Amino acid sequence: MTTSRPAARELAWPLLLALVLAGVAFFLYQRNTGLQPSVFADEWYYSKMSRLTPLADSMLPSYLYLWLFGASSACGTGFLDCVRLGNLAFFIGAAPFVYLIARRYAGKPLAAAVALLSTLAPLNSFTAYFMPETMYYFGFCVLSWVALTGGDWRPSTQALASGAVLGLMSLVKVHALFLLPALCPFLLLASHQRGGAWLLRGLAMAALAAVLTFALKFGLGYVFAGKNGLSIFGYFYESTKLGVDRLALLAAASVNARGHLMTLALVYGLPLAILGHALGARLLSWRGAQAAAAHAPATARRELLHLYTLLMLGAAAGLTVMYTAGLHVPGSREGFRLHLRYYSFVFPLLAVVAAAAVAPGQATAGPRHPWLRWVLAALLGATLLLALSRLQGYTMNVVDGPDIFGINLAGKSFRILVGLQLLLLLGWAASVRLPGWAGTRLAPLLFVCLALPAAYAASYQGVGRHLATLRTPTPTDMAAVFTREHVPAAERGDVVIAGLDLSLMIRAQFHIDHPDTTLLSYEGFGPLAEYQLPLHKKWMVLLGDFTVPDEVLTLQRTPWYSVVRLPDPGTTLSRINLALPPDPAVLTGIEGLSRIEPWGRWSDAKQVVFHFARPLPRRVGVLFNARAYDVNAQLPFQARVGGVTKEFRVGWHMREFALHFDTDGTARTLAIEVPQPVSPAERGQPGDTRPLGIGIGEIVITDGSARVEAAR
Repeated sequence: MTTSRPAARELAWPLLLALVLAGVAFFLYQRNTGLQPSVFADEWYYSKMSRLTPLADSMLPSYLYLWLFGASSACGTGFLDCVRLGNLAFFIGAAPFVYLIARRYAGKPLAAAVALLSTLAPLNSFTAYFMPETMYYFGFCVLSWVALTGGDWRPSTQALASGAVLGLMSLVKVHALFLLPALCPFLLLASHQRGGAWLLRGLAMAALAAVLTFALKFGLGYVFAGKNGLSIFGYFYESTKLGVDRLALLAAASVNARGHLMTLALVYGLPLAILGHALGARLLSWRGAQAAAAHAPATARRELLHLYTLLMLGAAAGLTVMYTAGLHVPGSREGFRLHLRYYSFVFPLLAVVAAAAVAPGQATAGPRHPWLRWVLAALLGATLLLALSRLQGYTMNVVDGPDIFGINLAGKSFRILVGLQLLLLLGWAASVRLPGWAGTRLAPLLFVCLALPAAYAASYQGVGRHLATLRTPTPTDMAAVFTREHVPAAERGDVVIAGLDLSLMIRAQFHIDHPDTTLLSYEGFGPLAEYQLPLHKKWMVLLGDFTVPDEVLTLQRTPWYSVVRLPDPGTTLSRINLALPPDPAVLTGIEGLSRIEPWGRWSDAKQVVFHFARPLPRRVGVLFNARAYDVNAQLPFQARVGGVTKEFRVGWHMREFALHFDTDGTARTLAIEVPQPVSPAERGQPGDTRPLGIGIGEIVITDGSARVEAAR
């Protein structure tokens, strides 16, 4: 009986935490179920790469994530809710590791509070998206547990476990590879803390972790994707070109870094001060700190926590800043975007840092260098005051950084959070203790129990409102679902989605759920001419107030979208390749075209005329592959067959379009009127005086008299 009571007390807090986590999981499940997708193009690409195409064709080397979440196809049209269940399992599954980490530095109640806060953080919004963030977050929590508890293991075990977890993480998000330059120095310094022949042992540990990381990445990558799995960063990132002007890059990076620092100070100002003090005190009194660590295991553990958090936060945030700066170009706001999601997985460790400073006897609370506390508090306080006027100038959105997006930067809550952090920094610098609580530090305790929950609550107001808007389907969602339900499954690859907004078109792709759907952008709403309709496709989804020619069958028409069945192109009668001499059996002559070039021929007159050897069909289709020269790309052309004239426009780039003419069946000519022939010499290119207008690569003549109507 006596033995069972201590055991029950030992399990009380973990059991209570488990019950609370179950409640949080149920809340998040209820919140996420039934929401419409919203993050495009990310959610469509991850859905497509995991479920609809071979892993070898993935443009991202996230093979482990894609393979695992590809199983959501078993859920049919409800695959997105199944993905959200998987996200939730990984997100809640990370909390026990956060608890075990925090338990090394704080009592059970505080460790349980930190673990609970990790599930209430704005990061939980990613459980609603078809994205790998929650699985990656789970991996980082496991990696942190291995790194921070591995000091009690064999050195080789710690190194192998760290490398294995990091290698698997790199198959979820390739960004994990940039944590390796932080993990290796940590293992080296952790070896130093073990004592003995630390240097060779530490180098061996770092090398072992690095080798296993890449062995798993390339080995499993090859298993999943063959030779394509041997790419380090994958097609997408390897093809991304960042800025090369170093001065411009550094200038953009400094601007972006200030935004991140202001944001971190607003939410995690006190843990940043504690980390800064730990680092500064260690540098200022290296030998003394070394001696203290040798005689104080608790202090040594806290120093490893500070070191690990600094290295991981520095590596991930530094990569984020430089990547964002590389995307910035003059006139854009890319350099002002705050991509917190690229390092927000480190944030639970900042809460652990604060919890570790609550109990008495902490290295951060001693008399070492008290002036350093005041300097750090002053610097972070100035950053917070600067945030009051400057943080609003940065670009926030709910996916880049839910931690800051939900906070109204012009509202009262923002000023309250700034005031809370300023008071906590002041109390921390003055080493204020809680009377009657055995010297418990007040500022870290208030941070964990008051300031951090307040910041999460303020951010969740905006995040919650955003997610609530995803519960009602938009016209785009309804258009795509209607298409998926009414277009035969075998023909969904022949669907073209057209509109003005690329993100909405990709959103429709997500619902139609076929890898071969294509997109077509228009410049404005209104009636579409025949030549603007796509060729070689059967169905078209028009997002917006478009109208189509009368001969096109409309399956569904609303003020917000239309679904139409495109006319069949008809039977091909002849194909005229203008990069070759004309076939006399098809053409008896051509007027108004210049010399033959490898791609086709330019017009060199006001009018181009094709003379056919035989009369054209009564319902003749003329399919062009053409482009315009200079100002003609913005002017209307005219095509005439018999007595019927139709107007069309051609852009600068080669594209396909079609026109149909109803004639008396005796017409033998096709004439094209060029709006404004212009010579290259007139545009500053001496030597070419041809009056160019339209460049034609190919013409296809079809018989459309027996076309199949869409109703069939």
